[in-house]
Amino acid sequence: MIAAFTELHPSVRLNVGAAFTPEEVIESVRTGSTEIGLAGSSTPIRVPGVHVLDLERQPLILIVNPRADTFSPGTAIQRNDLAGHRLIASQRGSLMRWLVDDALARGVNTEIVVEVAHRTSILPLVLAGVGHAVMPSSWSPTAEKAGLRTLLIEPVSHLDVAILSRKDGLTPAAQAFLTVAAQYVASARESPAEQA
Repeated sequence: MIAAFTELHPSVRLNVGAAFTPEEVIESVRTGSTEIGLAGSSTPIRVPGVHVLDLERQPLILIVNPRADTFSPGTAIQRNDLAGHRLIASQRGSLMRWLVDDALARGVNTEIVVEVAHRTSILPLVLAGVGHAVMPSSWSPTAEKAGLRTLLIEPVSHLDVAILSRKDGLTPAAQAFLTVAAQYVASARESPAEQA
């Protein structure tokens, strides 16, 4: 969406900040600190007074550590298959971390070796052989371009991703970005096979 927006509006500079939980994104939009927020949650986000544009549902995947790839050939694993493996985990409050904590609570003998706040740090750590990582499927293309294998984790948990904005008082640039986001959603509905 950012690529499409900057192509249409090359003179507009975007400022992309970090938020680590959906609640942080919601608060930032509500208070006006941010005009537009991108959030992912285990359920569709609904917030009074905030406009929500549902983008997509992304299943959680395992990005496989190339130095410890003992998983059977195939495209999916069960959560129990994480036993004996080292994991790089997102911080608490994320759906990815919930899946890891749920596996641990169910007695799966896995180990969190690194807890990461910034998700952009996770892929380099997997590439370095530190451990496997649970991530949304939107990371699959980047992981696969880096030569990493990805596996769907069953039973499947989905991250519902949405754009949040105030209902009124947006700048023209924010309104233009929401138009691009709506076009992205319409395009994804027309070709669902390309959406993952």
